[in-house]
Amino acid sequence: MADRVSVRALKRGEASEWSKFVGDIGPKIVGYAHRMGSRDPDEVMGATLEAVARRIGEFEGGAGDLRSFVFSIAHARIVDDLRRNTRRSEVSIENTLDLLEADEPNEETFSDPDLLAALERLPEEQHRMLELRYVVGLSTRETAKAIGKSEVATRVALSRAFAKLKDLLSEELRAESSEAEVAS
Repeated sequence: MADRVSVRALKRGEASEWSKFVGDIGPKIVGYAHRMGSRDPDEVMGATLEAVARRIGEFEGGAGDLRSFVFSIAHARIVDDLRRNTRRSEVSIENTLDLLEADEPNEETFSDPDLLAALERLPEEQHRMLELRYVVGLSTRETAKAIGKSEVATRVALSRAFAKLKDLLSEELRAESSEAEVAS
């Protein structure tokens, strides 16, 4: 997509460029939404593309940055969809913590609703870094560029974000254990 789409043409509203853009990115958004557990991936795609169309004028960056922009919007739509349509995860918080301990978390790791809820409680910058790196799938270097930090600072910040995320999940696990004890 990054090499084939002209941001300038999109900003000018050129129909042929929008058609090419939608044809290329649309199925990727649908696949991502499906993997993340969305009940209606096509709705997520439509809402994402609508938001991109509305906000393309304020977008700053090149074609390479457009992917991050699109998937950041898609991720927010998916989180909204999951909040509306899912109950408690079938995966326990303990299992979620185990997933985070994996050597290289990936978008599958970040499909758990408990984890998504904990992500929402992180400071915005930490949330965005984890999202860009592991949900959108940018490299650490690309993530650093997207957030305007050095690659070393980004690695450190990602490590701290994971630690904070694990703390939040551990707190929730302790709270659930306390509630279970009180109920029994």
